[in-house]
Amino acid sequence: MAEHDEELLKIGEMAELESETKSDILSTAQRARIERNRLKARALRDARLVQRPNTDGGSRPAPAPDTGGGFLPDDTPAPAPRAVAPPAPIVDPAERPHCLDCERPFAQSYLFDAFGHPVCDECRDDDGAHALVTRTEARAAFLLKDCDLDLRPPPLRCVRRRNPHGSRLGDMRLYLRAQVEDRARLVWGSERALEDERERREEARARSRHNTTARRLRALRMDVRSSLFDRTRAHHTHEFGPEQYDEDADQYSRVCKDCGHIETYEKM
Repeated sequence: MAEHDEELLKIGEMAELESETKSDILSTAQRARIERNRLKARALRDARLVQRPNTDGGSRPAPAPDTGGGFLPDDTPAPAPRAVAPPAPIVDPAERPHCLDCERPFAQSYLFDAFGHPVCDECRDDDGAHALVTRTEARAAFLLKDCDLDLRPPPLRCVRRRNPHGSRLGDMRLYLRAQVEDRARLVWGSERALEDERERREEARARSRHNTTARRLRALRMDVRSSLFDRTRAHHTHEFGPEQYDEDADQYSRVCKDCGHIETYEKM
């Protein structure tokens, strides 16, 4: 049964490709339909490879992994998860969702199957509201936490892609930009509140950088002054005059009446 379904999907995909090669540019709906058919064929193939029925009605055990050295590992690997086929098109016209953009009912779309977002393939905008954003971008650009993405109801759905930075890293989780923007407005209350929080955090980072630079320059000036101090007057007892406060440098200073030595210090 699975082989028959896969053959039908392959035949349908080949027919679509042959008809679509007549034009140089494929529409968004055609690309989405090809992607759905490819995913269905892969899911059916993976489901058949996970557990193949034996001729006597039993199941054939999965082969042991080949380590290349002739020895089997101590830990038995977990069985591969069973592939889940994409949802089938909605046959009943009364139950079909309506597109948020064109308001027309549709039987199936990539955004609805992957993210539960009711937008048809014809209205899909991969460069705008329907672009995919990474988990890191969702946290940095929209000021969201992991709990806002995973725990706040309803949890945002995502698709997984192989990490391009290396196979040892975990898969990337990609979210729909429109849903991330809606979640950010829900968390912060409004777009204006989100923008104000962005500005506040940017000002805090700028102040932190400025204070760090000021402290380094202050320490450098003190080191230079100490190196220029006359060693011959090391045993001299200073008699300082009244202290003076420098608001720009946020420090106090006083001058010795005899040798002119300037002592700078801070107060807690």
